[in-house]
Amino acid sequence: MVLTLTTFLLTLLSIPLLQKLYTLFYNAFLHPLRTFPGPPYVWTDWYKCYNDVYLNRNWTDVLKELHEKYGDVVRVGANELHFSNPSVYNDLYSPTHRWDKDGALYRVFNQDESSFGYLTYREAKARKDILAPLFSHRATCEMQGIVKKHLDRMCEALGKREESSDMLFALRSFSLDCITTYCFAKDVHASSAEDFKHPLVEAMDAAVPAIRVLQYFNPWRKLVFGLPPWLAKLTDPNAGARVELQDMLLEQVKEFVEDPKRMEQTSNPTIYHRLLDPSNGPVPSLKSLHDEAMSLFFGGAESSGNVSMLGTWYILQNPSIESRLREELREAWPDLEDMPRLEDLEKLPYLTAVIKESLRLSPSVPVPLPRVVPPQGATLSNHPIPGGTIVGMSLRFVHQSEEIFPDPQTFNPDRWLGPDASSLNKWLVAFSKGPTNCIGQNLAMCELYMAFAALFRRFELVLDGTRSEDLTYSEGFLPFFNPRHMRAFCRPVEA
Repeated sequence: MVLTLTTFLLTLLSIPLLQKLYTLFYNAFLHPLRTFPGPPYVWTDWYKCYNDVYLNRNWTDVLKELHEKYGDVVRVGANELHFSNPSVYNDLYSPTHRWDKDGALYRVFNQDESSFGYLTYREAKARKDILAPLFSHRATCEMQGIVKKHLDRMCEALGKREESSDMLFALRSFSLDCITTYCFAKDVHASSAEDFKHPLVEAMDAAVPAIRVLQYFNPWRKLVFGLPPWLAKLTDPNAGARVELQDMLLEQVKEFVEDPKRMEQTSNPTIYHRLLDPSNGPVPSLKSLHDEAMSLFFGGAESSGNVSMLGTWYILQNPSIESRLREELREAWPDLEDMPRLEDLEKLPYLTAVIKESLRLSPSVPVPLPRVVPPQGATLSNHPIPGGTIVGMSLRFVHQSEEIFPDPQTFNPDRWLGPDASSLNKWLVAFSKGPTNCIGQNLAMCELYMAFAALFRRFELVLDGTRSEDLTYSEGFLPFFNPRHMRAFCRPVEA
C-alpha cells in the first residue's frame, strides 16, 4: 500500500516536469519559429529575463547586438520575433492593421480595462474614440491655459532657487500638474514641492524598476497591486503617494457615478465628462473608470518631462544651437509678460526642429510594444510569419537608423529643416503609430512647446556639474534615469 501511494505521488509530481520537458523539446525542434536565427537557449523563454533582470542589461542594447550578429529578424523568445529594418515598424503598427497586444507586457500594469490595457483592437479603439475629442489638437489649444498656469508655477519655483534644480523632477512635476488638472480637474501642486520632490513624482520614479521585474512574473502582479493600502505602505516606502492617488481618483469616480451633476462643478472638462455621457455608449464599470484614470495619469506624467530634460541637455552642449533657439524665441516673444499662444509657438521652425530632435533622441518607451500576428499569418521583412507569433520592434531601431538619420547620435535640429525634412516626419515614432498610438500626444506636444520656449526665453541655464554619464538610464517600460539626474542653475533674464 505504501509503495503504491508513493508511486502514485511520484507520478503526479512527474507530470508537470514531463510537460515542461516536452514544451522545451517542442520549442527547440518543432516550433514554427525554429528556423529563425537567434541566441542559444532562446526557446526556454528565460533568455530575456536573464539579460534584463539578472545581468541588468537594457533589452534594447541586447537586441542591437543580436541583430548585428543574426540579421534583420531575430527570434528573441520561444514564440517571439524582433525586427530591425525601420520599414517594418510602420507595418507592425500600421493603422490598417488591427493586431492585438500581447498580454505578457500589458497585463503587468493592472490597468486591464483601459484604453492602454485593453488587448484587443476593438475594445481599445472604442474607448479611444470616446476620449479622442478631449485630446484633439483643437481641445488642447482651447485648454492651453491649464498648461500655461502650471508652466508659470514651475518657472516661478525655478527662479526663486539660489541653488541648482533637479531639472528632470522639475519638468516631470510640471507634466504631473498638467495631466491631473487636464484629465481630472485636480491640482496636486507638484511644482511647489521642495526641489520638486513631490511624493507622487518620487513614487512614479520608484515604480519603473518594479515593472522591469514584474513582466516576467506576471502572476505576482495581482498580489503586488492587490495589497491593502496599509500593507502596501509598509512594504514599500514610496507606495504611500501612489496609494493616495489611487484613492483620490477612485473617490472622484464614485462621486461622479453616484451624482453626475457634480461634473458641472469642475473647473474644466474631464475624462469623466466623456466616459459618463450616455450618448457615448454604455457607462463603463467602476473598475474600468478607475483603470482609465490610472492609465492616463501614468501615461501623461513622465514622458514629456524626460524629453524636455534630455533636449535641454543637448541644447546646452552646443552654444550655436542654444544661441539660435534663443534668437528665434526673442523675436517671437519680445515681451516676457506676454507669452505667445501655442498656435504661434508651433509656427516657429527652429523650436519645432529642436522638439523633433529631442523626441528622436529621447528613449520615450524604449522597449518593443508586442503585437500578436493574426491567425492567417503575415509577411514582414519578406518573411512569412505564422499566426499567433508575438512580434515587436523598439523605436530605437527607427530613430537611430543611419540610413534615415545620418550621424544618428548627434543632436542636429537642422536635419528637420532641410529640403528632405518633410519625408522624415513618418520616421518620428516617439508616440508610436496606428490605432494604439499615444492618445495624449497633442497635450504632450503642447507641454514641450511651452516648456522649451519658457526655459530658453525666461532663463539663463547653467549646468551644475552634470556629465553625460549622469543621464544614463535603465529600461523598465519607461526609462529609469541615473538618480543624480540633470541639475542646473536657472537664472531669470530681465528682458
